[in-house]
Amino acid sequence: MTSSILLDTLKTDLDQSYRTQLDSDPEFYKAASKYLQDLLVNDELLSTDAFTTTTTTTPKRPTRTIVEEIAELDSARHNISLQLSSLANANRDLILDVNSDLDEVQRKFATEYQQCIDSILKNLDSAPSVHHNRNHHHHRQNQNHHDKTQQSHQRLLDSIKQGNMILSNMDSVLDILELPTLCKLCILQGNYQESLDISIFAKSLTIRFPKLQIFKAISIQVQAELQVMLKGLIKLLNTDLRQNHILKIFQILNKLESVDDKSLQRIYLNSRFKFILDEISSLTPILKFNKLTYLKRYVEIYREHVYAALSMYHTIFKEEENLLLLNQFITTLGENLCREFIKYLPAIKSQQQQQQQHGSIESEMELKNSIDGLLLQLIYLSKSLSSFQFEFEPIFLLQLCYKNEIFTEKEWVENMSKVKKHR
Repeated sequence: MTSSILLDTLKTDLDQSYRTQLDSDPEFYKAASKYLQDLLVNDELLSTDAFTTTTTTTPKRPTRTIVEEIAELDSARHNISLQLSSLANANRDLILDVNSDLDEVQRKFATEYQQCIDSILKNLDSAPSVHHNRNHHHHRQNQNHHDKTQQSHQRLLDSIKQGNMILSNMDSVLDILELPTLCKLCILQGNYQESLDISIFAKSLTIRFPKLQIFKAISIQVQAELQVMLKGLIKLLNTDLRQNHILKIFQILNKLESVDDKSLQRIYLNSRFKFILDEISSLTPILKFNKLTYLKRYVEIYREHVYAALSMYHTIFKEEENLLLLNQFITTLGENLCREFIKYLPAIKSQQQQQQQHGSIESEMELKNSIDGLLLQLIYLSKSLSSFQFEFEPIFLLQLCYKNEIFTEKEWVENMSKVKKHR
C-alpha cells in the first residue's frame, strides 16, 4: 500500500511514455511497486545515521547494501550494453548500407548538385536577349532556392555531427545527468564533503557553459539536495553529539553558500538550547516521587551541558562571538531554572517546617542540608561560567532572593563562603 502511494506520487515526474505504461500495464505497475517496496524495507540503504559509510546485515533479516545496489545496477547496464552490441552486430550490414547511402547523398550534395546548378545557370545566361529580364528573374529565384538548400543542408550536417558527438560521449553525458542522484546518495551515506564537491562541479559547469539550460537545471537539483542535507544536519544538532561530530557538522555548514556566519551562530545556540530542554523534559517522571531530586538533577544537567555548549561555541566561532546572542542564551536558561525553583522549592521548605513542628530533628536537619547542598550547586553552576564572562548569579539573586525570597541573602552569602573556603 505504501509503495503504491509513493509510486503514484513519483509518477507525475516521469516521462510521458512511462506514465502511460504504468497506467495501461498492470504487470509493469506491479513490478515498479514491488521495487519501491524493497527499497522501503531496506533500512541500511535508506539509513540517515551520521558519519557512517558502511552498513551491516543480521542473519535474521538479510539486506542489501548500497554497494550491492550499485553493483546490481552496473551489472544490468552491462547486460544492456551486451544486448545493444549483439543487436548492432546482427544488423551490421544494414548499418553499413545506410551509412554508405548517407555518404553518397552528402557527396552528391557537395559536388554534383553544385555542378548541376552551375550548368543550369550557364544555359540560362546563353538564352536570347529578348528573354533576358525573364531569365534574370528566374536566375535570382534559382539562386535564392540554391542558398536556402545549402543552408538547410548545412544545418542537417551540423545536426548529424552534434548527434554523433553526443553518442560518442554518452557515458560522460549520463554521468553528468546523474549528479543530483549521486549527491543524494552521498548525503544518505553521510559523505557530506563529497556532496559539496558535486555541488561545486555542477556550478562550474553552469559558469563554463552559461547558455546550456540543462546544466542550470542540474545545478538547481543539486542545490535542492543540499537544502535537504542542511535540514537533516540541523535536526541532528538537536541530539546528544560528541564534540568532534559537532565540529565536523559545522565545517560542512560553513561551506554552504545559503548559510552565513550569523546564521551559523543562531543555529548552534538554538540547537544546544533545544537539546538541554529535551534533557530536562526527561526528568518529568521524577516529580511524582521527589521534587528535591528533580531540582538537583535539573542543576546537574545545567552544569554538564551549559558549560560544554559555551566551550564548543568559543571553539567554533573564536573571534566572531555574538555577545548579544550569548547573553540571550544564558538569560533564558537562567530564568527557566529560577522558574522551576520558584514552583517547587516552597513546597519542599514547607515540608521542613512541618518536620520541625513534629519534633523530627534528624529529618529536619537532613532536609536542611539537602536544601543547602542545592543552593551550593547553584553557586558552583554560576561560578563555572565565569571563565566565559557570564554568570547566573545576578539572575539567581534577583529572582530567588529579592523578588520571590526563596533563599535569603544571608543563606547565599554563607554558602558562597563555603565555596571560597574550598577553593
